[in-house]
Amino acid sequence: MTSPPVNRYARQIILPEIGPSGQKKLSESTVFIVGCGGLGGFTADLLARAGVGRLRIADADIVERHNLHRQTLFQESDAESQSPKAEAAGRRLSEINSTVAVETLAVDVNPQNAASLLADADIVLDATDNFQTRYLINDVCVKLGKPWVYAGVIGTAGMVMPVVPALKGPCLRCVIASPPDPSTTAANDTLGVLNCAVAAIASLEATMAFRLLLGNPPAQIGLFHINLWDMSFHHMKVQRNEQCPCCSLGSFDFLTGELDHFDQVDPI
Repeated sequence: MTSPPVNRYARQIILPEIGPSGQKKLSESTVFIVGCGGLGGFTADLLARAGVGRLRIADADIVERHNLHRQTLFQESDAESQSPKAEAAGRRLSEINSTVAVETLAVDVNPQNAASLLADADIVLDATDNFQTRYLINDVCVKLGKPWVYAGVIGTAGMVMPVVPALKGPCLRCVIASPPDPSTTAANDTLGVLNCAVAAIASLEATMAFRLLLGNPPAQIGLFHINLWDMSFHHMKVQRNEQCPCCSLGSFDFLTGELDHFDQVDPI
């Protein structure tokens, strides 16, 4: 007598935090990931394996050899053929879980397409290393009332912060009112990046996404900073700025194009 197939999510469904109803919610959810480099790849992998029903990924870059040490959706053959990252990621994710609908777009997210790209998403995940795009995501999500998660990694450390407009909490501009000058910020091509740090921050970002998709707000709101090499973890509590130009005053400068300087930077 043949045994019935084991539910691929069995070890996840028995978690009290998820259960059968939570798994159903995940299967009905749409997540938009901006960038599919290191952070986007790790996060997309986790979401696909967890059974999130639909993934939309936007990235206009191609796979290069120096990506391979931290961007786990890609193989040497992708770098040799200079495959578009979105295309290569879509192939790999479909092999990981054929029941997940994967939509990949070889485009940059900009003020002209941002609103339409994330209009039907239940949550938006930041996987770029471009501050202008992050502020654009912040504008659109605050305006539409959609949750999103900021994440970034440099060297051996990284940061992650959930933004949940429905909770009337802080947005990205409450923490940093304007994008820093690119000439004053470090980049992975000068400081490097530890692949373990990328994996750790992606795991935190995915966990926040799971909680929000399941209707559980983040356990703590604020900016989380982790240094894997030092094994240090810090949580900075952030309050909503009542003078924030975005979430308090409703000025969406990056969406309207009033602040339209977009330097495309290779995603982590």
